[in-house]
Amino acid sequence: MKGMEVNPNAGTSPLQGVTTKLPVVPPAKPQAGDSASFQGTDAVNSALQQTPDVRPEAVSRARALITDAQYPPQSMIHDISRLLAANLKQNES
Repeated sequence: MKGMEVNPNAGTSPLQGVTTKLPVVPPAKPQAGDSASFQGTDAVNSALQQTPDVRPEAVSRARALITDAQYPPQSMIHDISRLLAANLKQNES
């Protein structure tokens, strides 16, 4: 048995009822001094190269959580199950 589905956002399309035409404005032409600056990319690339592939603190935290019988908490399991159920219902429609 299927129930009635109510969409509270029905009729809120930003394009509904729009009749005013706005003038088309061409994009601004670049000025002579306009240019992109990528000076920070070297620092970012260097930091990425120095980041280890494995973080020992993250591994030890994961190991501690695996052995904790109270993890994940029931509230988290409940929230995840509700999200999964809602997603299944949307895919069935």
